[in-house]
Amino acid sequence: MQLTTKYEPYFFLLPAISILIVFLLFPFMWNIYISLHDVTVTTILKEWRFVSLDNFKQVLNDPNFHISVKISLIFVGGSVAFQFFIGLLISSLLNQISRGKQILIAIFMIPWITSGLIAAFSFKFIFDNSFGIINYLLGYFGFSAIAWLSDPNTVVWSIIIANVWYGTPFTILFLTAGLLSVNQSIYESAKVDGATKIMSFFYLTLPLIKPFIIIDVILITIWSINFFEIPLIMTGGNPLFASTPASLYMYRQAFEFGLLSKGSASGIILLLINVVVAFIYISALRQRR
Repeated sequence: MQLTTKYEPYFFLLPAISILIVFLLFPFMWNIYISLHDVTVTTILKEWRFVSLDNFKQVLNDPNFHISVKISLIFVGGSVAFQFFIGLLISSLLNQISRGKQILIAIFMIPWITSGLIAAFSFKFIFDNSFGIINYLLGYFGFSAIAWLSDPNTVVWSIIIANVWYGTPFTILFLTAGLLSVNQSIYESAKVDGATKIMSFFYLTLPLIKPFIIIDVILITIWSINFFEIPLIMTGGNPLFASTPASLYMYRQAFEFGLLSKGSASGIILLLINVVVAFIYISALRQRR
């Protein structure tokens, strides 16, 4: 009876642990196994040949992978920068409003609760080269149409705009929560000491919500690294890999080109990138303490 009581809490954890093993640990180990073998859609039913780290070497030496890393840097950098600064601006303005704040927050949350697929299809039509509303407005005001989704120089910015629209509401909500946690009496004391609103924002608000800022930036960075719905639907990674971030590169290798082992290897590399970002997050928190 005492033994049962001692281990009773662990029995309650069994369902959660089972789900983690089945849906996380097993797929991860299986992914590693596939990455160390030569597996394609044509050889999947045959004996898998062990190739050690050859798949990783192929990925790292693939010019298209180098392009995807470059696109990822632009996509993640642009998405995070615009999401953070737009979200910080809107949340700061919302913090100054006393009436109707909840209604405005609910309106700003609409993109966040919208399916990524719906957002991608919507922006695909908005940026359509021939029938998109953006080019229609440009033509209406006498400007030339822009090949938003077919020009390698502009396509990545098209998917950045879509991702910013889709992801900024999270930053708004998260930073608004941070601003609401700040004691308003601090601003009153600063005002008595002669501090302006701008000075209070930079010397009081930003330092006080620094934990929220760090967590928000890390989360939207990781999500942007792994996000591939919008690029997949809007452009399919085209033209010529010009809109293929690393996450979409992994998908295309495995499911478009049928190179399952190469896709698995690129997925593990992407996981390592996420681990590096997480390490930066932990280091930033430790420095704060």
